[in-house]
Amino acid sequence: MNIWELSEKAEYIADKHQRLLTQWQHYCNSLIQGITLSKAKLHHAVGCNPDDSLRFFLFDHFVIHVRLAEGFNSHTIEYYVEKRNGEDRVLIAKAILDDEGRVDNSINNRSRDDVLDHYLEKIRPVYESLYSAVNTDTPVSMGQLQQSAQA
Repeated sequence: MNIWELSEKAEYIADKHQRLLTQWQHYCNSLIQGITLSKAKLHHAVGCNPDDSLRFFLFDHFVIHVRLAEGFNSHTIEYYVEKRNGEDRVLIAKAILDDEGRVDNSINNRSRDDVLDHYLEKIRPVYESLYSAVNTDTPVSMGQLQQSAQA
């Protein structure tokens, strides 16, 4: 393989990687807009995060992180919940983002309503666990949140 063939491959890799990062940014923008412009009372507060992930404060006690999984060219979106103090991070869901901007092969990442609906479905087990605990006056553990997310 000569330098020009390597150069072509390097350019292809760079273009594909940039396309993925662009699609991730579209997803992030759609989700933030979906949450902030929604008339629904989700009790989400948007937090700033310098590491290219999204952070939402839920009932001012939990933090939901949305990020691309580690690794070059990862197309997996991961959804985590943790305590506000940064303890006990629990993976609650995953999704796939493709180069064309589709999430889980069907959601257009530019449609803030569809992205919001998809996100809320991914974190639904968290709301259900919290609702159940509040309804029965019992405390919530991170283990319960993880179990409900895996069910």
